[in-house]
Amino acid sequence: MKEEFFGALPDGRYIYRYTLSSPDITLSVISFGAAIQSLSAFGVEIVGGFPDVSGYLSDDSHQGGTIGRVANRIGGAEFEMDGRVFRLTKNDGDNCLHGGSGFDRRVWRLTDSGEDFVTLGYTSPDGEEGFPGELEVKVTFRLEKCAVVISYEARPTEKTPISLANHAYFNLDGFGSDILGHRIQIFADRYTAVDEALIPTGEKPSVKGTPMDLGSPTTIGEVIDEVGGFDHSYFLSGELMTDRFGTPTALAAVADNGRLALEVYTDRPCLQFYSGNFLGQGPNINGVPQVRQGAFCLEAQIEPNSVKRGEGIFRRGEVYRQTTVYNIRKI
Repeated sequence: MKEEFFGALPDGRYIYRYTLSSPDITLSVISFGAAIQSLSAFGVEIVGGFPDVSGYLSDDSHQGGTIGRVANRIGGAEFEMDGRVFRLTKNDGDNCLHGGSGFDRRVWRLTDSGEDFVTLGYTSPDGEEGFPGELEVKVTFRLEKCAVVISYEARPTEKTPISLANHAYFNLDGFGSDILGHRIQIFADRYTAVDEALIPTGEKPSVKGTPMDLGSPTTIGEVIDEVGGFDHSYFLSGELMTDRFGTPTALAAVADNGRLALEVYTDRPCLQFYSGNFLGQGPNINGVPQVRQGAFCLEAQIEPNSVKRGEGIFRRGEVYRQTTVYNIRKI
């Protein structure tokens, strides 16, 4: 593991970059947001990141960041628990998105490292962005041949919702062009219907016979206009099994461009597929201008807004654990 100075925040705090390498892939993670700053596979930069700290400070697209305390949207930026209403930061209209000014905007600390892994930690204080209880969080990035294995662990001091995710943006062609020619396959039978504000309506329609059906490899550009751009949560249908990565995960999705394939494995029930609909206005990614729909995200998590139904709640003494794997292979 290589550690190097990446930059400094306006308040003087240093940000570091940690790089792991194998014969075929190189991964760089920064301590700002515990974000994947770079992922190169077989000579192609497939994850977008900014070359300096200023890019992360001026951008609001969560590039590569570790998302929390709760990934995705919470309608009305509030939830009720044990008869008490918790009001959260509104950063997406009237809603709370990705924990408000969440974990991807915080400075993490190095807690452990080795030849093939790096672990970063963050302590979220009680009341941060409106969430109750202090939360001790760790995320480990590990290289396993041609795979990035991301393992999360969180321990609350009191009852609180937890749903972590990574917000890496992928383009298997590199960056500067759109991803409409990529193919995507998501192993799911249903998806979450949403309203105009992208808040779940409560309906969970079948994907069968609709443009939302990505059960077989589908070229993104051939269906994206029919759905108005993808930003949807899919209910995964694969069965968990202990795979070659040594963790119980299921194959959730496969994306490819005819040369490289990205496989996503996870133990989460849902996968958010986002087609980069709002990209294009931020700083350069990898030195080239952002392009609308110039990258896609495959974020493993629980269903959006489900904390309102009491899902994803952890008590003092309980440990939140999650694993997501991004495996890259040549076709």
